[in-house]
Amino acid sequence: MLVGRAPGVAVLLAPAGAVAGVDVRGAPVGTRELDLLDPSTLVRRVHAVVLGGPAAVDGVVRWLAGRGHGFPVGPRPFEVVPIVPAAEALGLPAADGHAVCESAVPLDVPALALVGGTAVGLVVVDADLEPAECRRVAMSAHDAFARAGVTVPATVFAVATGAPTGTPLNDLCTTATTALERAVATS
Repeated sequence: MLVGRAPGVAVLLAPAGAVAGVDVRGAPVGTRELDLLDPSTLVRRVHAVVLGGPAAVDGVVRWLAGRGHGFPVGPRPFEVVPIVPAAEALGLPAADGHAVCESAVPLDVPALALVGGTAVGLVVVDADLEPAECRRVAMSAHDAFARAGVTVPATVFAVATGAPTGTPLNDLCTTATTALERAVATS
């Protein structure tokens, strides 16, 4: 997994696909494809998660599609639709998602957070999880915003690396909450 950052935007790239979940509390802003993260949907993997607005998402989708990463919708390699859920932290600057992807580096932290008029967070857990388990991790990690004193509406994503570590779900939830709390403190 790769991460790209710019002021007001963070992008987690998982071109091969990764299982993800989301928890939303309050009125989310600038969201996209959150319903696809429901465990009952056909889509099982995301190709990126964007903490940022529509302009950033459009660039990320272009970057992924241009490289053939996405949900296949035809027989040719580039007939794909990248699955890119997103939520925006209201009031932060916009950035070009394509440029953010071009500058992406290997993931170096387990959590990312942006806080403005709304808040968004992302945790990455080293585990092989199902969508419902990812949602549970996102729900637990959401507590990090309350611990950090953030009281605005917030959206939290959880993404699993797919590595079969055998770590119990409760431990993953605890670790994710602590990691997001640290990310909020440094955002």
